[in-house]
Amino acid sequence: MTTDRSPIWIGLADLLLCILSVVIVAVAPTRAKVDGVKPKAEFLITADWKVELDSDVDLWVIGPEKKPVFYGSREVGCASLDRDSLGYSTSEITLADGSVVQAESNKETTTLRCIAPGHYDVGVNLYSDRELAKGATSIPVRVEVTGLNPRVTVLFAKDVALDQVGQTINVASFDMGFDGKIKLVEPPLEPITDAYKGGKP
Repeated sequence: MTTDRSPIWIGLADLLLCILSVVIVAVAPTRAKVDGVKPKAEFLITADWKVELDSDVDLWVIGPEKKPVFYGSREVGCASLDRDSLGYSTSEITLADGSVVQAESNKETTTLRCIAPGHYDVGVNLYSDRELAKGATSIPVRVEVTGLNPRVTVLFAKDVALDQVGQTINVASFDMGFDGKIKLVEPPLEPITDAYKGGKP
């Protein structure tokens, strides 16, 4: 009389599949924690001014949602204010070894992390300043719009000068198509910050 051994093999196969499932479930979360979420950036909008100037210049970006991205509203849709500079007080950088170095410039950066078709306005506002009281005639600021894909390309660059606290200069406006291409247009005459007096839209 022969013994049917197939139930034994089926049982062993089930055991191996069970062990494999446990290993997959145990390893997957660890990998996710290590990899993290890395949002893709499509465009960078920056405002730079000399690190020696103790001036707080704010970058404002208003996109298709008609809500501003600035220090009081750091994220709207695909746009986020990734770096907010207060001037001299934020110009020092502490490295991993504890040493302190000074940044090359004061910089504010707004990142567009997706293709969101529509109209965009970009402006800079002199929120506070100590240089004009010392005799400076203006605070020079450079504004750039940089495309990151498929290669890094400066799409717009302009130097402006702010000469009084509270002043806003509309630096650039552009329309973004569904293909991610931008077309520069004339910025509005009225300062883009005027509709948001008081810090909140």
